[in-house]
Amino acid sequence: MNVLIKTLMLPVAGIFAAASATSCASTSAASDTSTDGANTSVSAEFGDGPIPTSTAPAAVVSSSPASGQRTGDGIDDENWLPRKDTAAYRAFVDAAETARRDPRAAVGKFVDAARASPGFYAAWYNAGASAEASGDVAAAEQHYREAIKVRPDYGPALVNLTSLLTRTGREAEATRVIADALRAAPTKAGPHLANAHHSFRTRDLVTAEREARAAIEADERNVPAMLIMAQVFRGEGRLDTARFAIDNALALEPGNALLHVERGQILLGLKERKEALIAFERAARLRPGLAEAIEPYGRLLLENGMASEARPVLETLVKLEPDNPRAYLLMGNALRATKEYPQAEAAYIKALALDPNLGDAHFNLGVLYIDNVLPGTDELVRLGKGLGSLKKYQASGVGDGATKARLADYIDSTEKRISREAKKREREQKRQTDEAAKPAPTAAPAATTAPAGGAPPAPAGGAG
Repeated sequence: MNVLIKTLMLPVAGIFAAASATSCASTSAASDTSTDGANTSVSAEFGDGPIPTSTAPAAVVSSSPASGQRTGDGIDDENWLPRKDTAAYRAFVDAAETARRDPRAAVGKFVDAARASPGFYAAWYNAGASAEASGDVAAAEQHYREAIKVRPDYGPALVNLTSLLTRTGREAEATRVIADALRAAPTKAGPHLANAHHSFRTRDLVTAEREARAAIEADERNVPAMLIMAQVFRGEGRLDTARFAIDNALALEPGNALLHVERGQILLGLKERKEALIAFERAARLRPGLAEAIEPYGRLLLENGMASEARPVLETLVKLEPDNPRAYLLMGNALRATKEYPQAEAAYIKALALDPNLGDAHFNLGVLYIDNVLPGTDELVRLGKGLGSLKKYQASGVGDGATKARLADYIDSTEKRISREAKKREREQKRQTDEAAKPAPTAAPAATTAPAGGAPPAPAGGAG
């Protein structure tokens, strides 16, 4: 199964880093590390906000505010953090630490930090990202717009805002936001990056590539634009070129887990599955909460016969995405491979409860029932359930001609097996019925008793 990856971005310690996710918003507490070692915290769809650790140096972002002027606290087009001796800096660090544990509680703290220093666009962005991560879309939109008021070319806020608008059915408004940013700052990377991201989401690969190139021309170290280029090339089937683009991005940010995810997807397309496994493993190690790394990592472990290793990985996936039916499908596969059949059955049933049309779950549940003994389940009942699951899969029409032919043979052999077992039981039942209908045996004759007077006389010629 190839996972459709949506493109997301994140600013990380000095340059833009790139992110991808299958969900609309990421969760908190990431651990991507850039080349200078500063950590960030995932906040919302744009990805990791520029949230440093308390000891990290002030990071630099690649886009510039429209004014290009340094504020009294030291914020300008090259420095998104205020000076460390300011109240705004201390408030931001406190908000960042809170965001790692509780994005909802961090929103107000980021707002306080933003209000403590004029022009603190990164604080407004992180307030929006934290609000989005906690599910408050209205507050997220408001705070992203505040960031853009301060800095019209700020790529992270532009990308997150336009993504949010698109997801909430306001495509025309998203387009206007991008157009306004391009007019306000036509030579800056941020608006072009936002346009590239938006175009990629809407599958306009031509515009996505053109705008990503424009962003790179404005900022040659723009990693999110490199990511979009790689994804465009992958979408067009230009896999070797995509690998070249993603490797260039990784040379700038080797600790960015989400770049490793994209590299893994490219390697899957190139059928280099072992290298893809390594890429996803690196991504999962760098970001233990990154579902789009964990799912393919667990799946490839299963495909390589490492079910025991896959099981804890997939348990993590289920915890991260409890409403994802494919997470339970993969978990069921791991449990079946480790011979934990009742638990595998429960996982497949959960997958189908979430998505009754998930064909792979019908197929794997059918195979589980047919090929394995489940304690406490009658064999004929089990085979009947398995046959029913396989027929549901067959009805979906999935698979090529060879697969459909093998499936038909499997269904036919299962039907014959059920028929044989049913006839065997009928014969056994008939035998038991016949045995029960037989008349009871007559009583045996009474034994002969000895004559009166004691023991019989000794024979003639007996011992004298």
